[in-house]
Amino acid sequence: MLTLAVFIVVLGLLVFVHEFGHFIVAKRAGVRVEIFSFGFGPRLLGVKRGDTEYRISALPLGGYVKMTGEDPQDAEAQSEYSFTMKPVSARMRIVVAGPVMNLLLPLFLMPIVYLLGIQQPAYLDEPPAVGWVEEESTAEKAGFHVGDTILSIQGDPTPTWEKVKILFASNPNKALSVEILRADTHLQLTITPESKEALGGYTGLLQKMAPLIDSVEPNLPAAKAGLQRGDKIISIQGAAIHHWVQMAKIIRAHPGEPLEFTILRGGESFTQIMEPKKEEESGTGILGITHLEETTFKRYGLLQSIRSGLSDFVQSIQLTFYVIGKLFTGNISVKTLGGPILIAKMTGDAARVGLSSLISFVAFLSLQLGILNLFPIPVLDGGHIFFFCLEGLLRRPLNVKIREVAQQVGFIVLLIFILVISYNDVMRILPIHIERLSK
Repeated sequence: MLTLAVFIVVLGLLVFVHEFGHFIVAKRAGVRVEIFSFGFGPRLLGVKRGDTEYRISALPLGGYVKMTGEDPQDAEAQSEYSFTMKPVSARMRIVVAGPVMNLLLPLFLMPIVYLLGIQQPAYLDEPPAVGWVEEESTAEKAGFHVGDTILSIQGDPTPTWEKVKILFASNPNKALSVEILRADTHLQLTITPESKEALGGYTGLLQKMAPLIDSVEPNLPAAKAGLQRGDKIISIQGAAIHHWVQMAKIIRAHPGEPLEFTILRGGESFTQIMEPKKEEESGTGILGITHLEETTFKRYGLLQSIRSGLSDFVQSIQLTFYVIGKLFTGNISVKTLGGPILIAKMTGDAARVGLSSLISFVAFLSLQLGILNLFPIPVLDGGHIFFFCLEGLLRRPLNVKIREVAQQVGFIVLLIFILVISYNDVMRILPIHIERLSK
């Protein structure tokens, strides 16, 4: 019930903010707004102020704005207060205001997250001792070893991993002089962080990550073998395991092969034979486990909260466009996309973690909603903006028939998209995969 209740509130907030953007700009443009409703469906209660009825409707899943003359065929479409009769620039401002409100909401919410306090990875406050160097990475080519401690970058002292990550991420494709401590010896290395677009500069240097298990995915080898949260994998096939990435590389490299794992649980060790499942797309092995990371609670002052919130806002935009780009180029499968079921689950999970986590998740969803709504797909706000641009260039409204066909095509595209992501959601929650039912 908590998940459903929080999901309804969050969805309602995001859609309401979106519609409020349309409402306020329409009012300022002189368009008559007949109804501004919180929720959909039958009217529960309302009050009329001026030309507008402010109402609460039965289904609290967002809201809507009804403007005079939205449909050119309306009886009052030719009146001076009609949406249709306003200049193209005014109509465009009204339509774009919805996505803009969704984009502005995170700017307000993200600093609040840091003011309230957030759970952060504990290693960020620890001395930057290298726990792993990825193969073929810029760090390996620069000569970094496991156990090195990073003392400074470009002469700037680096007492914590947080400082190291900030300096590397903010200097992609730039040669950096790094002072390290290796077995009581000071060394100077030069490294050029590789540009990873949304992630900034990336080196392949990782902190210490003990092979501790957090969650176990149902119906995969780890769950079938009885592994639990808090278990630590200490060896595979007799080889000692010191780092999560070291363990993951072995698992990925042996799909379908039985491997002997030694596991530490509550101070006692035991062995378990597990056969990594072969992943269809990559062909690599998986056990169905995630890493357990120690976290600490951290609260920031007002100015630092604003700076951190703004930084998260920018990174979230970059990450969203990065993922969209990967989807269009085929580098990310559509199977990774999630729909309402996954969003509802993640909303409930965020609420259980705490208020800061929920606010952060709402901010990220609002940002994505704002960006995706600007895509030039008919039925979305971006589609209307595209039509208005054409109208401005042609100096006349687009043919109604053409717009209707475009709207129908856009609806079909959107429907297919919704069906795909809903299918992904269902496949995630089914106890067994559909393909097994035919066997």
